[in-house]
Amino acid sequence: MRILIRVIAISFLLGCNSKNDSGTNSVSDKTPNDFSYPYKATYSSDVIVPSNPEYAQKVLTVWKMFETGNIDSMKQYYADTVTYEPSSGHRFYGKTADLLDYAKKDIEDLDSLRFDISTWQSVHIADKNENWVYIWAAERRYSKKGSADTSLIHEQWKIENGKIVYFNQYTAIPAK
Repeated sequence: MRILIRVIAISFLLGCNSKNDSGTNSVSDKTPNDFSYPYKATYSSDVIVPSNPEYAQKVLTVWKMFETGNIDSMKQYYADTVTYEPSSGHRFYGKTADLLDYAKKDIEDLDSLRFDISTWQSVHIADKNENWVYIWAAERRYSKKGSADTSLIHEQWKIENGKIVYFNQYTAIPAK
């Protein structure tokens, strides 16, 4: 939960505009090098937002296909080999076909699935020349046995050569 809150806070801060003297919103003239931060990012702090909206469209299409059980159609969006790290701590690394089989098993006992997307963000990590899509959502799973389960989700999707090569997931139980 703390990681999710930190990620949301950092993304919010990265996306904020500053106000100029006239009181209207504008992008700050300052660069990240104009500031002294109390922390050094372990991965990168050289983030360009927004980046390629086409990548966000691809990832959101994959989400919609998963939500509607259209798993086989997702293959076109993935590289031949994919890494997936769900919040359970499991790590998948292998062929896309095997990942899609894993996805089918994940939803086979569900009556329905629904995502309520809070926000998404397409970013470019300049110093690593990487493209990522971040998504925050609520996931609602309805089992065939009649029970319902809701989780808050944050996922990070890495795109290389227009294909998904990696994604991970963080989940939290929503406050009551």
